[in-house]
Amino acid sequence: MKKSKIFAIAASAALLAIAFSCQTMNNVFGKPELAMDKVGIKSLDFEGITFNCDYSVSNPYPIGISLKSIAADIFYNKNEKFTSVNSDGGVTIAANGKNSNSLDFKVPYTTILNFAKSANGKTSLPFSVSGAAALDLSAVTGLDIQDISLPFSKDFDVPVFKPSFSISNVKLKLPTLTSLASSLVSSGVSSARATQLATQIMSGQQLASNAFDGIDLNLDVTMDLNVKNSGSAPWNMVIKNCSLQTASSGRLANVKPTNGNSISSENATVPMTASVNTLQAGAMIVSILNKKGANPTLSVESGISFPGLNYAEVPLSYSKEIPVSSIGIDK
Repeated sequence: MKKSKIFAIAASAALLAIAFSCQTMNNVFGKPELAMDKVGIKSLDFEGITFNCDYSVSNPYPIGISLKSIAADIFYNKNEKFTSVNSDGGVTIAANGKNSNSLDFKVPYTTILNFAKSANGKTSLPFSVSGAAALDLSAVTGLDIQDISLPFSKDFDVPVFKPSFSISNVKLKLPTLTSLASSLVSSGVSSARATQLATQIMSGQQLASNAFDGIDLNLDVTMDLNVKNSGSAPWNMVIKNCSLQTASSGRLANVKPTNGNSISSENATVPMTASVNTLQAGAMIVSILNKKGANPTLSVESGISFPGLNYAEVPLSYSKEIPVSSIGIDK
């Protein structure tokens, strides 16, 4: 067989392979698909609600591909554009595989309450996310395209919600002079020293910073945690962990609600109590009694959920420095 004929046959076979490859990739394997799995609440703070759009991309090809970018518009009530979000690539989808990722965006409470003004008292607002993901197909040979755009859309509800926390009526509770002196004696202080220290405390005299060194004494600090929802959405709040702490000493005492840790009313005042031990928090107690020194901080960890909406419970943290000059002495 002549070389020219062999070359022609080889060239024809190569062209046929390319044509078959292209046909196979596009028609037999199909095209990649994007599924918008769900829209959920990722986090809460005191500025707004951060949502995450979970999506997945399926790759039918026998070779890996990558996500170039994803872009979406967020709409209120289908037609009022609120914001746009974009994300770069970095997501790869293995051959014949599937990979998941999420697109995050934040809806400020000011926006929620502004839209709610015309929502006729609704407790949640209709939002939607609509966009497209761009895939890089340059690694797939035999295709007549180098990239592909996969559109997506998803409706979701935004609760009409704006939380606020505050602290009030913070007080250090002292026993009577006799009880205080007796407690000091029980903790190992001499009778004379116990009487002297108890008198100084009850009369409001300035104490040395080490006044409680080596003394094992429990005193209560009480306060009110005031919680409020400025929106109309039903909500549940569960107080999970509270503590008094300072920057220098860390956690000093646990703080516990006195009437249960669950709140579901629009506004609530939650009485809280911390049993503070002088061995761990003597310096803080001295600062409170002297009305000067390092300020304690209240740290609150809670969980927020919205009955009627298909969102999991979301944590909400709050911390507030309490000036020692504002802490009352309850005798």
